Amino acid sequence: MLCVIDVGGTFMKYALYDPATKQLSYNGKVPTPQTTQQAFLEAIDEICQTLPTGWEGIAMSLPGTIDTDKGYVRQGGSLRYNDRVYLQKLLSQRYGCPVSIENDARCAALAEMWQGNLKGIDNGLVLVLGTGLGGSVIINGQLYKGTHLFAGELSIVLTKDIRQYHTKALLGPQVGIPNLMNALNAVRETELDGIKLFAQMEAGDAELVAVLEEYLDQFAQQLFNFQMCYDPQRVLIGGGISQNDFFFKKLQERMTLFYTRLPIPIPALELDTCLFHNDANLIGAVKQYQTIYGQ
Repeated sequence: MLCVIDVGGTFMKYALYDPATKQLSYNGKVPTPQTTQQAFLEAIDEICQTLPTGWEGIAMSLPGTIDTDKGYVRQGGSLRYNDRVYLQKLLSQRYGCPVSIENDARCAALAEMWQGNLKGIDNGLVLVLGTGLGGSVIINGQLYKGTHLFAGELSIVLTKDIRQYHTKALLGPQVGIPNLMNALNAVRETELDGIKLFAQMEAGDAELVAVLEEYLDQFAQQLFNFQMCYDPQRVLIGGGISQNDFFFKKLQERMTLFYTRLPIPIPALELDTCLFHNDANLIGAVKQYQTIYGQ
């Protein structure tokens, strides 16, 4: 049995994985600490105490640039308290068990290559929309990490002048779901969650739909840039919002419209969602653990 943890910018999701049944159970989540690594470790303590006893290892997905060979977090992405930390060793010593760690978007890709919508695909991309934009590149059926492990770190792609816009010049904050929610709520001066906002759009709120379409048009332009860089067979969209049919259909519509505006004909991207949606990172973390420890 494995304790599996997916560390996101807002929540840490967790589950128990049974290799005999190949199923996740006891799913839950706790808030992701934003302050210190000690608070982060205490949140993991809470997860470990919540799950039934009997698990023998920890498989973790988390943000940042991660050297999986060394178990080292070079930079922690949205959780900067994990910068320059040998997290695998730290957790292994703390809990007395084998531990694996891997970047969250790469975990999503591992899950989809293993059992999901990238099975049999040689060249692909996985883009996980969450607090920012997680990215993972698959070339010739293998994860491509690049010379310095930065391949797929699409959240830090610059789309504006960094001297003028600072962190707002980065792609991640622009296409991250919090930015979209803020823009939608600004229309009505509300503080609604995504479920209520999308319900209003599906009911025909034209002003909200216009905001969503503006967001998707910007995202479509970046998808095209990624297409020109990697020329993938298929691009998967992950994260909780990928489960919303209205969102994904609108994305497909705006991508179709985008291609009509190009000066030369370019084959349209094949877009799909992650088969495992919000569980993709958890399942990919399991795959990473099995790759390391042969289970």
